[in-house]
Amino acid sequence: MPPQSGPPDAPHWAALLRGWRDHPGPLHTRLHTHLQHAVDRGELTPGQRLPAERTLAALLGISRATAVTALDDLTASGYLTRHVGRGTHVAPTAPRAQPLLTLRTPVGAAHPSEIDLTIAVPLLTDQQRARLRDAAQHAHYDSPYHPHGLPDLRDLIAQHYTHAGLPTTPDQILITSGAQQAIALTAHTLLRRGDTALLETPTYFGAIDVMRAAGAHLTGTPVTAQHLDPHHFAHQTHTHHPRLAFLTPTHHNPTGTTLPHPARHHLAAHLHDTRLPTLEDDTLLDLPFTDTPPPPRLSTLAPRAPILNVGSLSKLYWAGLRIGWLRLPPTLAPTLKQAKTLTDFGSSQPAQHLALHLLNDLPTLISERRATITPARDHLAHLLRTHLPDWTFTTPPGGQFLWITLPGPTASAYTHHAARHGLRLYPGASMGVTPLPDQYLRIPFTLHPDHIPEAVNRLARAWAEFTSRGSERLA
Repeated sequence: MPPQSGPPDAPHWAALLRGWRDHPGPLHTRLHTHLQHAVDRGELTPGQRLPAERTLAALLGISRATAVTALDDLTASGYLTRHVGRGTHVAPTAPRAQPLLTLRTPVGAAHPSEIDLTIAVPLLTDQQRARLRDAAQHAHYDSPYHPHGLPDLRDLIAQHYTHAGLPTTPDQILITSGAQQAIALTAHTLLRRGDTALLETPTYFGAIDVMRAAGAHLTGTPVTAQHLDPHHFAHQTHTHHPRLAFLTPTHHNPTGTTLPHPARHHLAAHLHDTRLPTLEDDTLLDLPFTDTPPPPRLSTLAPRAPILNVGSLSKLYWAGLRIGWLRLPPTLAPTLKQAKTLTDFGSSQPAQHLALHLLNDLPTLISERRATITPARDHLAHLLRTHLPDWTFTTPPGGQFLWITLPGPTASAYTHHAARHGLRLYPGASMGVTPLPDQYLRIPFTLHPDHIPEAVNRLARAWAEFTSRGSERLA
């Protein structure tokens, strides 16, 4: 893989390397550990170029020999590649000690009442808990094995797609243990080691981890403050010949953007022409904050393209239910169904019965979730603009996240510092398929309303303390 970017500027590296001396051991070991953790967390991404040895040594106030030893050790362990005349880069297949999906250990001292801003977990209301109890009492069980999902549930989900303008039969529905399993099944079934996968950048880190675990080389197409550029997407498909794409055109995670109609039609036409297998992530589609219906799915606009739609109840109802599904194109249905059967003989029947009960009243489900998440979004946005006015963001029309832009390339270092204030955060760069500027944060607005003010207070205190130390030496 060719290098994907030149070395970021000095402020970026000053922020990324802040606190490197806090690790144990001799200096070269401390630097090795710090850089390895940056790769593990996705703050340094495959193909990204590092500063030259002399530059790195001068920046840190260490000898060149110390810097060389650390870089050589990282190269030997597979994290870096080094070539005379081309510099030092993060290896295309750098080993990740832990995938971002399971990386939950913050740097710094633990806080007695930690607030986790790394994931979005919808709250269960008392009314929703009662509905779960009622559904459990009325469930009817027959055969213990339905490897592709309960027939009634598959039929109901197929009806929802059909009523939304995408004719679907129950045979096209495959029930999975959450959207994450749907993505993983698709990636491990359709990709072979060395294949290329094309993803938006930034994107959902669970998809990044799954594609890498399948042995794929990842290439990205950027999502800006507006939306994905379908012309760039087409360029990437012609240049890199991917075997699978992953897209979230509606209420994108993490930016919250929605692809407008003209660009959506252009992208759908391209998928129709190229027959590129594409995962279309619908998990946030039913979370708009207005009564305007979401735009049509890509699969609706290109019904003959090999587009697989991913759905889930995790965002609408509760992540603990672990029920998701795939809407499969007929050409891929047999292969994916076989993969699911070989994986686990089918998802939990009690959970599927609960899902069947809930989806029988989908409009109420959507209305209840909007009633809790919309005021939470507005409250969080107001407090952030009041207490952190130099953070900028656009209030999204749907989804679960604010995509924050910081005034400088300090997001990675700030997330480390915020851990000392009892906050868990991911820098936005960790959601990049290719290197992103280190100035983004993703903050969910699914917290309990009573916890939002405290979360913002901690963010503001951590930011004030962090910026006041901005001129300190890297020590």
